[in-house]
Amino acid sequence: MGKQIKLVWVLTIVTALLVIGGQVYWLHHQYTYTALAYMARLNDTLLVLQDKNFTSTLDANHTIKMMDTNRTKKDSDLVKLGYSLKMNFEEGKAESYVRFSKLYDEDSLGNLHLVDSFNVTGLSLDQVVNASLHYTKYAGRSFDLHALDSLFTSHHIHAMDLQQVKLDSFLWQGTYVVEKSCMRYRMKFIYPYNPFVRDAVTGYIDLPTNPLLKEMGWQLVGSLILILLLIFCLIYQVRTILKQYKLDELRKGFVNTMIHELKRPVQTLKMCVAFLNNKRMRKDEQMMDEVVKDSMFELDNLSAYLVKVREMTRADDEQTPLSVRLFNLSETLEKLLRLTVIPVDKHVRFETQLTPEQLWVAADSVHLTNSISNLVENAIKYSGNEVCIRISASLTEGKLVIQVADNGFGISPQDQLHIFDKFYRSEQVIDRSLPGIGLGLSYVKLMVEAHGGTVGVESILGKGSVFTLEIPQSK
Repeated sequence: MGKQIKLVWVLTIVTALLVIGGQVYWLHHQYTYTALAYMARLNDTLLVLQDKNFTSTLDANHTIKMMDTNRTKKDSDLVKLGYSLKMNFEEGKAESYVRFSKLYDEDSLGNLHLVDSFNVTGLSLDQVVNASLHYTKYAGRSFDLHALDSLFTSHHIHAMDLQQVKLDSFLWQGTYVVEKSCMRYRMKFIYPYNPFVRDAVTGYIDLPTNPLLKEMGWQLVGSLILILLLIFCLIYQVRTILKQYKLDELRKGFVNTMIHELKRPVQTLKMCVAFLNNKRMRKDEQMMDEVVKDSMFELDNLSAYLVKVREMTRADDEQTPLSVRLFNLSETLEKLLRLTVIPVDKHVRFETQLTPEQLWVAADSVHLTNSISNLVENAIKYSGNEVCIRISASLTEGKLVIQVADNGFGISPQDQLHIFDKFYRSEQVIDRSLPGIGLGLSYVKLMVEAHGGTVGVESILGKGSVFTLEIPQSK
């Protein structure tokens, strides 16, 4: 089952990573799309501002005449400037495509003086006129970068590194280039303020992240909700599987320990039956009453075991079922020691110290008694022929503290780390060929922790061990 749990974990993590990676990939492309759309709108704004910067300084007292050398002379109402423009149109093509243009300066007598000529193959009439206007506007004058920067700033556009450059080729309209570094976008804009001579202005604008994320607000929120929902579902699924797995393991462990503990009442009942089989001993009425009481006590314990096994197999949580009640630990301990089976080849001496002598405690009497009995049996089993077992119990700072000390073989420091593990048996015990399957101490730990308490051990090889149980007591 452990391998299946690990496989579920791996598949869950891989699935979550793939889905999250897909969402991140989609958001990255969406962010790129939003950034490009933002730059396109920003470029349109820049073109409008650049045109505004140009037209705001035009001299309105001049006119421009456009003449087709192949056609009739005509005046233009598009712009006004003190220049005339002659153009040759390509034969067989639409009138809007110009092959060659010549720019003249017109003096007061109406005489034309050639200023310059340009090969402008493939341009439209409007583009040629616009380029001519820019040429005559900036002829012999420099471009005012400060005015353009001020215009940008007034519209909350922060341009950097503005400079005049000479282009390698003709550029008839402003454009931009996208530069990307990680998730940061930078826009390099190019404004040809004098296209005929390839003079242009370049600058950089860093795209702010906040407006882009704001535009993607709902997409980011939606993706985040989906990712969190997916992670929650996957974690909930895995936790449910792990809970069922732990519950199953707890049930198995509980049933195993209960089977291990069933031998106790069975052994006592066998002893009682053996007594009843002795005709001479049956004549002792007082002894007979004690045997009957002990038999009823162990039968009650046996019934309690079976009820707890049934409750555990039906339980739907990870808690060991307990029947906590107030009982007299002094009487219970006295009966436990009286019913303890002592091997014929050993001499066992019990020393008890309870504070107070009639000690009432709140716990599951069956499980607590069996836990102490396990420690007593281990003390007898893992000792020599002369055994001294000291049992003390007291209420200290709201806790029931029980100590079981012996003069047995002791436990090595390495074994002390594992003695409460299920089915663990030390090499020392195995070498001595002592019986057992390693469930007694794991049962003690399970029951003490089910009460919310702790169990510990102190031991010295060759001198003995001290087991300490601490169980909280409700006030």
